Amino acid sequence: MFFSLKNVPKGSLVQSVESPDGSYTLNTYVSKNTLGLDAARGELVNEKTLVKKTIYWNYPDSRPAVKWLNNNTVKIGGQNLHLDIDETYD
Repeated sequence: MFFSLKNVPKGSLVQSVESPDGSYTLNTYVSKNTLGLDAARGELVNEKTLVKKTIYWNYPDSRPAVKWLNNNTVKIGGQNLHLDIDETYD
C-alpha cells in the first residue's frame, strides 16, 4: 500500500523553529484524532523559495521536540532528518 505525506491532515500550529542559518523553518502541527490520541506533523519551509513540504508524521504524538543539529539536519521527535538527502519520517 502506498502512503504519501501529502495527504496527512494539516492540523493546528504548535511551534515554528528556524534553522541556524535561517534557510529553513520547521513548523509543527497537531491533529486531533477521533480515537482520542493526537498526531503530529512537521512541515519544512524553504525560506528562499517558500516551498513547503511535510517531512514528519507521527501518531500518537502531540508535541515533538525540535532541535536543529546543523543547517541541514533537524531532530524532531527523536528522529534525525537529513534535509540534503530529502529524509522524511512517518
